[in-house]
Amino acid sequence: MSRTLLLAAAAALYLAGAAAAQSPHDNPGFTPGPKNDASACSALWKGIGLPQYSPNDEHDTTLVCHTKYLVSHNNDALGPDWVIEHLTAQQVGGANKRPKLKFQKETLVPRGAVDDDYKNSGGFDRGHQAPSADFNEDVDWMKESFILSNVVPQAGVGFNRDVWAKLEAHVRDLAIARGELYVIAGPIYPDGGGKITVSAKSNACGNEIVLDPPPRKSICGGKDQCDDGVIVPSGMFKLIYDPNMQRANVFLMPNINHRNADDYSNSMDYVKKFQVTVAALEQASNLSFFHDMPVSRRRPIEQACPTVMEP
Repeated sequence: MSRTLLLAAAAALYLAGAAAAQSPHDNPGFTPGPKNDASACSALWKGIGLPQYSPNDEHDTTLVCHTKYLVSHNNDALGPDWVIEHLTAQQVGGANKRPKLKFQKETLVPRGAVDDDYKNSGGFDRGHQAPSADFNEDVDWMKESFILSNVVPQAGVGFNRDVWAKLEAHVRDLAIARGELYVIAGPIYPDGGGKITVSAKSNACGNEIVLDPPPRKSICGGKDQCDDGVIVPSGMFKLIYDPNMQRANVFLMPNINHRNADDYSNSMDYVKKFQVTVAALEQASNLSFFHDMPVSRRRPIEQACPTVMEP
């Protein structure tokens, strides 16, 4: 073989290796920009402050400001750690319907999920954290919710499409009735493969919450095993804060098919079984909340278990 052909073959092998080394999850041209600065969307969170990670936790995260929600994206899990919305009655009171479009990869993070990760996922939906219907005042805001940084693998049957969707609708009814709400939603990722338990003793709401490890560690396009897939959460949380009443309702639910919910004529009666305090959620999530509030105001909110708000 001539020297020219040898060089060409070596170059081809090099390029093939480089292509193989680059994951479809990578955004090689990513550089932080204005939308990665939380101050660019402070109106969404300034009333309650940003959730803070435990000092002992190491997280590779990137903040992303979208028009109506802020996400802290976990670049290892390939999904959000938390998503904040500031809901108003006008924002959720529109007439626009859910758009039919494909979920898009997030370009404002160094690594993100791709839509193919969710194909043949074994029953996991693309679970919105900030649901599109929360933005039905403007169809463009709704479309912006279909970005994979706003999504986690969520059990579809009996959860994402059922009891969780009903909880989301309940929150929108509350926003219309109360005028405004702050909502923080997110996953609880597995903790070393074991159970995550919130004891009834540590939860002033009196509920024990047990989050079992999910049936698979991650999803990646139907493969049985994948080291570079989207991490499947053990559970999901939703924190609903009414700034006028200065009270928070929090729910922490296993990421499973909630078959027993069908036994309840009122879905919120079932959801109440998973009510926890802010303090109990902090224990399970290794996050802390309401840092922009004075301690004297924050502590009672964290420890209280108020009656579930009704519209």
